[in-house]
Amino acid sequence: MNDNTMMLPFRLNKSSRESLSLPLYLYSVGSHHQYRHVKPQGFPVYQVFLIRSGKGLFRDLDSGEEWVLEPGHAFLFQADRAHEYFPLSNEPWHVGFIGFFGSILGSFLEGIGLNTAVPFYPKRFEECWEKIKHIWQSVDISCSPPHDESYMQSISGSLYHFFLNLRIAEHSREVQQVPADELPHNEVLQKALRLMNEHYTEPLLISNLARAVGYSVQHFQLLFQQEYGVTPLKYLQNLRLERAMQMIRESPSLPIQHVAQQLGMEPSYLIRLFRKTYGYTPGDIKKRIALSTAK
Repeated sequence: MNDNTMMLPFRLNKSSRESLSLPLYLYSVGSHHQYRHVKPQGFPVYQVFLIRSGKGLFRDLDSGEEWVLEPGHAFLFQADRAHEYFPLSNEPWHVGFIGFFGSILGSFLEGIGLNTAVPFYPKRFEECWEKIKHIWQSVDISCSPPHDESYMQSISGSLYHFFLNLRIAEHSREVQQVPADELPHNEVLQKALRLMNEHYTEPLLISNLARAVGYSVQHFQLLFQQEYGVTPLKYLQNLRLERAMQMIRESPSLPIQHVAQQLGMEPSYLIRLFRKTYGYTPGDIKKRIALSTAK
């Protein structure tokens, strides 16, 4: 499963939820190397995750249930449930995902046996992964999300075929329980993670983080990378980029200077980092959104 193709997240207009009544409707699709993320309000639609490499923990904050997600796993999670997830291995945790909703979603998922949040091993994992790539490419080629009926029916059909492949699953393999010795156990690093997740919108320096947890900068960076597979700076950058992407999509009229200020970054640095990571600039995202809303 050594596929390094990275698909950036893509989200369709939220307004389409009210204006369409398709059985299946795409909300987001993509893949990336996943880092720790907390969603206290949950996600507005159902999500399916496919694990390409690495290992991570997914926790339902409402029920307290936990699952270890490893290569070959598929996992369905309901909408609007508080949750968090983070990697458990030094190997990058490569996760593919699809967010979706529809007019008959509950009965559809129950009918194909995918209505419970339990990790499983699809026999057709590779076909499912390729279908995610196909859907992502279909959306990306358009440069903006068209809302015409034929396009939406095509995407809905692709989602349907994805779920047909996903439902043919191998239920005999036991899902791995959470090994206590694999959970992040270093309290110092956990403190550093909490500080980063709580203060990433501030001008946070790695040297200040190291000082706050009582380590030298060199020792802190070494321990952090050994535990999480990335440097503290890279982890912090990913948090800020994710938030920047969210702010731009939710409020396209926000000036880039304001977005950067809210993240404790210089505008020029944010633009350079955006281009280096995603291959395009925040301005390009704004143009896509403008084209979308003009249709």
